[in-house]
Amino acid sequence: MTTFPRWRRTVIKGLSHDPGIVDDDWSLNDSRGQSYARIYKVRGGPNDAAWFWTVIVDSDGRPWNAGTGYATSGREAREACEARLGEGFRPAT
Repeated sequence: MTTFPRWRRTVIKGLSHDPGIVDDDWSLNDSRGQSYARIYKVRGGPNDAAWFWTVIVDSDGRPWNAGTGYATSGREAREACEARLGEGFRPAT
């Protein structure tokens, strides 16, 4: 049984293949690990300190880039992602 997705810290495996938690990096995943969206804080460059967001699935659940952009806060980035997901893919409140 798959649960509604929820925001979790993004875990990235390094060269040693050991999982590591990344600061200010979140993924919207379901219980199977399927990823629907991701947000992270930009470090350096013209968008330093902004939050980048990307939606990985379309509103009907098909794999697709359903939108990307920048936000001024993590909350704003999460809201931008959730607004582009279909009702069945939004996190439970």
